[in-house]
Amino acid sequence: MDTKPEKNPETPWRLTAGRLLAGFALVFCVPVGVLFVSVATGTVGIVLGIAGYALGARTSGLLAVALCMMAMFVGLLVGQGVIPGEAYDRLVDGWFRDKLTAHFAND
Repeated sequence: MDTKPEKNPETPWRLTAGRLLAGFALVFCVPVGVLFVSVATGTVGIVLGIAGYALGARTSGLLAVALCMMAMFVGLLVGQGVIPGEAYDRLVDGWFRDKLTAHFAND
């Protein structure tokens, strides 16, 4: 049982798929998790990181899980006002809502 993952002919696609899943979690889920107050995005990033780790991308999968977890907590703390800063949800609150009806409200 001394076979390394790089020597097995079936593992290159698994390693590539794992890196892609973990990379997507790092590129998409971490920034969105910090900007929006959304637990679902952080959860998707954690699941993608775990899948990447299971497919062989150990370092990037572990990094994706850790950063998505931290981004989820930072996003929740900023959204609640515990950490100073403006969450994206509060910044644009009412802007999009009033944009569609403002044209019809003017008489």
